[in-house]
Amino acid sequence: DLGTPVGANDAVEDGVIDENGSCLGTVYVFNGKDQRCRTDGVTIAFDDCCKSEEYLFGLLQCSENEKQLAQMWDEGLCHYVGEYCSKEVDLLLFSFCIEHSKTYCCFNSKLGRIIHEEGRVQMSLFDTWGVPESPKCRGFKADEFQMVDFSQVDLTEWYGDINTKSQESVKTNVQSTIENYYDNL
Repeated sequence: DLGTPVGANDAVEDGVIDENGSCLGTVYVFNGKDQRCRTDGVTIAFDDCCKSEEYLFGLLQCSENEKQLAQMWDEGLCHYVGEYCSKEVDLLLFSFCIEHSKTYCCFNSKLGRIIHEEGRVQMSLFDTWGVPESPKCRGFKADEFQMVDFSQVDLTEWYGDINTKSQESVKTNVQSTIENYYDNL
């Protein structure tokens, strides 16, 4: 396998805690995780394990992690880093790539992804997501997070989700209230 192992660069928040319960280690805001999926190659019968979750349902050669990534991508939780040759065979005079993979940095929320995409470009500390073979998905340290100029962060995509969810919630509540009323008659 080429590249770093999946998650090798992920920041882990498991620092020492003092007697008051305060974390003495580094706290990461909107911490991300390295996720990868195979796009083609002999190992997956030249299929694509990076397609949408619905497509992957019947593909046995795709791993559970790849199916989970597809779901996270469909939900807008991941930032695409790039594609690379993840497996190759060495022949006498040259190497031949037999598998490609795509790399993503995935977050626990769409808001986290958006803030990273918009905030990283504001700071020279976060001028890169790394390379597909070795992504940098860690969250912001507290002092870095304070440097994000939120007036420059476009949250339109996130607002659209809130509005849609609110409308669905209102419809469900109204429908439920009407059904309860008729059931009690």
